[in-house]
Amino acid sequence: MNTNEVSDTAFSTKQIVNSLHFSPGEKDVLNVILLEDQSYTLEEAREQLKSFLNKEVI
Repeated sequence: MNTNEVSDTAFSTKQIVNSLHFSPGEKDVLNVILLEDQSYTLEEAREQLKSFLNKEVI
C-alpha cells in the first residue's frame, strides 16, 4: 500500500480519535467536531480541525 492509498482511506471518528496521528488535545477537539456516523480521511479530519481552531472567538 503506498502513501496515497493510506491518505484516501476513510476512518470512523473512533478510529481517528484513537490513532497516533493527533495529539491528545487535538483528539479532544476531533471527538467533539466529527460526527459519529460519518467516515473521514486523515486529511479531512485535519481540515475540520484546522477550520475549527481558526474560527474567530466572539
